[in-house]
Amino acid sequence: MPVNPRRSAMLARFRLLLLVLLLSLPQLAWSETQFVSPQQVDLARLLPPPPAMDSAEQRDEIALLLQLQKDRTPDMVAFAQADAAREVFRFTDVVGPQFTAEKLPVAAAFFKAVKENGDAILGNAKKHWDRPRPYAASSQIDPCVPKPGNASYPSGHSTYGTLMGIILANMVPEKAQALAARAEQYRFNREIGGVHYPSDVAAGRITGTVIAAFLFNSPEFQQQYAAARAEVRSALGLAQ
Repeated sequence: MPVNPRRSAMLARFRLLLLVLLLSLPQLAWSETQFVSPQQVDLARLLPPPPAMDSAEQRDEIALLLQLQKDRTPDMVAFAQADAAREVFRFTDVVGPQFTAEKLPVAAAFFKAVKENGDAILGNAKKHWDRPRPYAASSQIDPCVPKPGNASYPSGHSTYGTLMGIILANMVPEKAQALAARAEQYRFNREIGGVHYPSDVAAGRITGTVIAAFLFNSPEFQQQYAAARAEVRSALGLAQ
């Protein structure tokens, strides 16, 4: 994957912010219906605002997306379209062929609960900023994936891919590096697809990491995570 200097600088700034956020995590209280309540993770106060409409940074992001649109190949389009599914089993190509919902009912239910909890946290942030999608800001943007019906910032797919990548890397540390790389591909495919700005994706990376940090401090999450981890490692033939 080619490295864009502007994108690399943006990620460096977000990594610094992420470090500050993680160092300030409060102690958590568990809710009966969720691992972590949306009120515990106020992303509107944690994340920086997205670039303003018609700002120089916004125009630079549109230019980058147009270049990606020009350069994308049929294989890149197909990959982005497949990754449009917010589904943990998109990581099967890294985890292994035994990593399927049919073979892992306990883990599948666990990942579904995590997804729903993450969505509840993310929804308030999207509503707060209500950033228009790139194709709404520029008629030149031609998405190759389905157009989402919600706001652009932070990226929900990037949040989800990051969150699942972190959980899977803890379940299967033997493949942590490959899982991190796959999560990065998953995030970048939202830019390839033309439905997210780079700043959306970078914010999603932070959001997914912050949510993961909160989740791992939840006793109920830890209990269900342990059962799902045991099932996954057993299916993969790995030591517990």
